[in-house]
Amino acid sequence: MKILIVFTGGTIGSSVLNGVADVDEKNSGTLMNICQNKPGIEFEFVSPVNILSENSDCDTLSVICSFMLSLDYENYDGVILTHGSDTLSFTSSILGMMLSWVKIPIVITAANYVLSSPKSNGKDNFTASLDFIKSFHEGHHSNAGVFVIWKNENEEVSVHISTRLNEADPYLDCFQSFGGVPFGYMKNGIFKRIESPLNPISTFPNPQTEFLRGKNIALKNDILLIRGYVGLDFDCIDLKGKSAVVFKLYHSATACMSGKSTSFSEFCKRCFKSGVDVYIYSAKQRGYIYRSAKDISQRVQPMYNINTSSAYTKLLIAYSLNIKEILNSTVFYENLPG
Repeated sequence: MKILIVFTGGTIGSSVLNGVADVDEKNSGTLMNICQNKPGIEFEFVSPVNILSENSDCDTLSVICSFMLSLDYENYDGVILTHGSDTLSFTSSILGMMLSWVKIPIVITAANYVLSSPKSNGKDNFTASLDFIKSFHEGHHSNAGVFVIWKNENEEVSVHISTRLNEADPYLDCFQSFGGVPFGYMKNGIFKRIESPLNPISTFPNPQTEFLRGKNIALKNDILLIRGYVGLDFDCIDLKGKSAVVFKLYHSATACMSGKSTSFSEFCKRCFKSGVDVYIYSAKQRGYIYRSAKDISQRVQPMYNINTSSAYTKLLIAYSLNIKEILNSTVFYENLPG
């Protein structure tokens, strides 16, 4: 059994000096020591980038995606990528879609505190990631693709489908899956799926993006992500250099349609005049529709039942790589059932 460990920095790869946490290549030794306590497993270690994840940008994502697409997955039984928690949901979403064709488990994990802190969940997360791959290898589950493993305080270690991971709660440092239900959890080293109509029976490879295998990815910073809030002044938004806008609706799939500078409808008109496409999420499909939502639906392209990270990164893929057809399909479970 062989597992590749990909270090990219983040809190799980940081140390504290004079009260300041920063990435520290030496800190990977703690995780290597955990690996040494797993007999019967051969490990390979690599680090394509080493940053605090809040400093991630489209160039960083391009490096990580290109590296992960360059791997020969037939040589491994599983891959673990360590990452910072701040932008974890964005990296996990884009990798989940780009690597939807992989036939082994790829686990992305992180830590809430540096590993030297007794409060850190990093060691538990990393150990559970190893166990998830081991239990796949031993036939306890058949879930292939990209997942995120994270332990919230006073909970079991959760397993999330990568494209469903929401951004962390800023107070509790906890992660949840879009829809409120993780895919499963780890118990005594074994993966346990959570029974829910939101969860697939098992995850299966989707060859839709396999043509990206081996490609050098160059993501463009031309997708503008905006969220609705009371008093949002659209006149302050600069569309220069943008190919598309993706707008987060209120939970009822609505947006402000009144006022001149606060009307989403008026903003859409400006986008169209500038040649900028407009997308909305998470749109709803149900038996009735609000008047404002009806006005929106006549002007823009909806993205249904999808969270922020996957809506944004799906558009990054579609526009940067000129494969807009992926917007009309579910690549790796990013769209919840209607």
